[in-house]
Amino acid sequence: MSDRWIEVADRVWARRLEELDQTLGLVVGDDCCLVIDTGISAEAGFAFATAIRELTDLPWQVAYTHDHFDHWFGTSAFGESSVWAVADGAHYVRFGDEQRRKWVAKYRLDGREEEARQMGASRLVPPNCRVQGAVGLNLGGRTVVLRQVGPAHSDNDMVVEVPDAGVLFAGDLLEQGAPPSYSSAFPIEWPQAVEHLLGWKPPVVVPGHGEPGDYWWARAQVRDLAEVARLCAEAAQGFLTEDEAAEHGPFGPETMRTALARWKELTPPAPEPLPQPEPDRTPPAPVVIYDFDYQIDMRP
Repeated sequence: MSDRWIEVADRVWARRLEELDQTLGLVVGDDCCLVIDTGISAEAGFAFATAIRELTDLPWQVAYTHDHFDHWFGTSAFGESSVWAVADGAHYVRFGDEQRRKWVAKYRLDGREEEARQMGASRLVPPNCRVQGAVGLNLGGRTVVLRQVGPAHSDNDMVVEVPDAGVLFAGDLLEQGAPPSYSSAFPIEWPQAVEHLLGWKPPVVVPGHGEPGDYWWARAQVRDLAEVARLCAEAAQGFLTEDEAAEHGPFGPETMRTALARWKELTPPAPEPLPQPEPDRTPPAPVVIYDFDYQIDMRP
């Protein structure tokens, strides 16, 4: 598959990438446009920016759906612009450096030296505009809503709603064609967050990876996310073994085991029992129930 555009609504596009089967987004207003995620490296970001310029020459702003590397390492290609996200810039820099070391090493182990070089050379651009709750962003004749969600797939998920076009950019809260990633997720809270998110029944839902879907596809995935949460809870309570939960998970055994491991990581350990005093072995004193004087008259 080569990189390609999908127009999902009027002046709303999803950009499908071959690398990681990723899906980026673009929403165009009358005055500016909003770029949703930017790819895994400066080179990937440059290719995305070039493709955007084939559709519009309006100035852009950028939105990060969350802090995983493939969603924001390409932003340096977009120059100076407003960059919106839930987590702050210091978090992005710290976590971004950790991810870059890990993934550069992984690409090199896989023999993908050029991809490792590109990622290692990419300048990371942290967000400079914070989203807490929800922000209505006026693009000129069109308002999009940047909405904080979660914790769910991560602790800083954000979606982009385009109400006039009926489109929801869900980031990695939803995935098409591959199981969701639970490595840094919150398995119990995740389905509840997405259930609330779908309350306005968006006709088009764009996932962070894979093809765009509709509301009913998104509802079906929420049911699967809820089943993962239920299996985690039942395994934690001893109703199921972890092997049974993994065998019957909706996304396959490997994903279910990752969700179970993450659930245990998030579950606080049971408190230590309080020390008990040594029992007093002194026999108890007799208990007097009635205490009164009486006399018996023995006269005939």
